[in-house]
Amino acid sequence: MSLFWEKQSSNRKFDLKTFRNTKNHNIFASWSPYTRGLTFHNFLINYYVNNNKKEFLNFKKSINNLNIGNPPSILYENKFNITYDDCVSFEELNFLSNIFKKKKLDLIMEVGPGYGRMAETIIKNFEVKKYFVIDYKNILILTKEYLSKVLKKKDFKKIIFLNFENFSFKKDFFIKNYNIKKFDLFFNSDSFHEIEKKIIKRYLNYFSPISKNFFIKNAVGKYKPKDLIDHLTKKKVPQTIKPLGLCNEEINIFDKKKITSQSKKFLARYNPYKNSKKTYSKLSEIYQSTLLSIFRK
Repeated sequence: MSLFWEKQSSNRKFDLKTFRNTKNHNIFASWSPYTRGLTFHNFLINYYVNNNKKEFLNFKKSINNLNIGNPPSILYENKFNITYDDCVSFEELNFLSNIFKKKKLDLIMEVGPGYGRMAETIIKNFEVKKYFVIDYKNILILTKEYLSKVLKKKDFKKIIFLNFENFSFKKDFFIKNYNIKKFDLFFNSDSFHEIEKKIIKRYLNYFSPISKNFFIKNAVGKYKPKDLIDHLTKKKVPQTIKPLGLCNEEINIFDKKKITSQSKKFLARYNPYKNSKKTYSKLSEIYQSTLLSIFRK
């Protein structure tokens, strides 16, 4: 009888230089991230949820469990469809809730809402009167479809969709069109670091006089190609996003000291209120080179 490990080891030659290389299946390494990336992705979600179980499941009950868009997910406790985006939204909501303890933000402006995950999260967990979103027309078509599926009609009516292509940066735009003088919160998550500097600065300069608080969560720097790409083929990371955002330094995103140092530059560059030191910040537990920050007027 041929035993399992006898089969695995027979007729193999082992090279000390490559015996733990996971590009091809071998018996000494963990699952290959090249072919089993989803395995590690799902274990990461499970680990994060387990570390925040009670609070996370309460949060998950407040949002949808529909898995719209067919994202990779885990079926937690045979009941909850949980995605990576759910983990990100949970972390952002907790950060906001710790600062705005009354859970009331009447007027919100979000730039770059994507499909609407945080618009859903905030509207379902905060007292909100109007929630504005700005993005490209083509993206907002999807945002509208998604939010119409996950929000009650009365909550969906709170959202005002503004096409970036038609958006006016005139000072009186919101007073004239919506009778709004100030927003309680300006919100941007994971998109400023993929936007041209001049556009970011235009947003900061335009909204700082008419916003009481800014939430900005973005990367504190650019990752080194060898840290996140195929270390075997030496592929180069696309350079198109390197000049985007306000923090373009290439850093080791696994060096806590460097990330902490770079975070200071982030806070200085993204602070829309140049004379204000009322800032709150926290490095993400999920993607640790990303900083969650609140700037208060």
